Amino acid sequence: MMDNTVLFIIGAIIILNIVLLIILLILRSNLKKIEEKQKGELILSSFSIGGTKYDAFQDTSGKLSFSLAFVAGDEKGIVLTSIHTREQSFLYLKPYNKDKSNLTEEEKKAIEVALGEGYTVKEL
Repeated sequence: MMDNTVLFIIGAIIILNIVLLIILLILRSNLKKIEEKQKGELILSSFSIGGTKYDAFQDTSGKLSFSLAFVAGDEKGIVLTSIHTREQSFLYLKPYNKDKSNLTEEEKKAIEVALGEGYTVKEL
């Protein structure tokens, strides 16, 4: 049982590193726009973060699946979703665009939380 816990923790750390790398790549590619628009403020300070935990399937419990949204303003962002089954887990990363996005109900809920009661990086 301990081996599964250690593997789960290692997997979670890897997932978080991937998310941070993606955020850094987004920031790097838009640095000039950010400097002009924000006048030197880091774009991370304007990201709203929200999430929701849920049971993805009827035969699972414990709300091990989750959707986590990173939204800049209310227009664009990314949604990270982890679907947990008894045998394995799946990780999905989707772009969010206010005008056109193909999101699940849970992902939409994460966006709502980010835009409503979510946190910004400055508040964390």
